[in-house]
Amino acid sequence: MYQPYLITQILEAIDFNEKTKDEITPALASKILFQDIKGDQTHSDWEYARGIIHLNVLENINKA
Repeated sequence: MYQPYLITQILEAIDFNEKTKDEITPALASKILFQDIKGDQTHSDWEYARGIIHLNVLENINKA
């Protein structure tokens, strides 16, 4: 089964784009993360169910 642009569709479903901030270093597993009360509110709406469905499809394609 071949799904062109599946990764692109997944990234669009979770609203991951050029404005998404990334970190070079991952968070420490030993440090508990807390909500940033003073931080800006997020303004992205993304389709959780659509993202999960696409990830399941991607997983099943890679198993074959």
